[in-house]
Amino acid sequence: MNKVIKTYVADSNFLIAEGLRNVLSSCENIEVVGTSSAGDIMTDEVCKLSPDVLLVDYSSDKLSFSDVTDVMRKLPSLRVIGIVHECDVNQVKRLIKLGIHGHLMNDCDRDEIIDSVNSCAKGDKFFCGQVLDKLNWSEGQESEHGCDPINISERELEVLQLIAEGLTTKQIAEKLHLSFHTVMTHRKNMMAKLGLNNTAGLIIYAVKENLISPNKFLFSTNS
Repeated sequence: MNKVIKTYVADSNFLIAEGLRNVLSSCENIEVVGTSSAGDIMTDEVCKLSPDVLLVDYSSDKLSFSDVTDVMRKLPSLRVIGIVHECDVNQVKRLIKLGIHGHLMNDCDRDEIIDSVNSCAKGDKFFCGQVLDKLNWSEGQESEHGCDPINISERELEVLQLIAEGLTTKQIAEKLHLSFHTVMTHRKNMMAKLGLNNTAGLIIYAVKENLISPNKFLFSTNS
C-alpha cells in the first residue's frame, strides 16, 4: 500500500485554497491536513502538523517570500511547492537556490497539480512549463550540474521512452492518462535538468546513458 502524502495548503485566496484542497483530496494517496491564509498561522501549523508537502502562494500580503524561507529553515525535510498567479523570476530563482522542490502557476490543471505533489513527495523536482519558459532554463544557459548525477524520475523516464518510440505529446498523454500540459511539463523538466533545448538532444542523452535502448531511437519532434 502506497504511503499517504500529507499536504498543507497555504493561500490567502479562499476560493483557490478550497479548490486546491478539493483537487488534492480527490486522490486516495493524498491527505490535506490543513490550510491557512496567513504566514504566522502557516508557520506554526506546518511545524506542528509536519506535512510531507506544502503548497504555498507566497505572493500575497498575508503570505510572503520570507514565510516560505522561514518554514523551510525550520523543517528542512519538508517538500515545498510555490504556486502563484504571476511568476516573479527573481524570487523563483532565489527559492530554487534555497532548495524549493516545485513551482506551479495557479492556472495549472488538475493533473499537473497532483503530479507535482507526487513527484516532490518522492524527492524529485517539478516546475511547470510556464515557469520553465520564463526562467529560460533551456535556452543558452550553461549547465550547473557539473559532474553531479542527473535525477530523471520514473515518470519522466516513462515519458522519455514514449517520445523515443515516436509518440506525440497528445498520444503520450492519452497512453499515460495525463493531461497534454503535464506531459509537456515533464518534457521541459527533463530538458531543463540536462541543459538541452530540443527533443533530439534529450533522446541522444538518454541513449548514451543507457536510459533507453538504441533500437527505440525513433524520435519525433512533433508535439
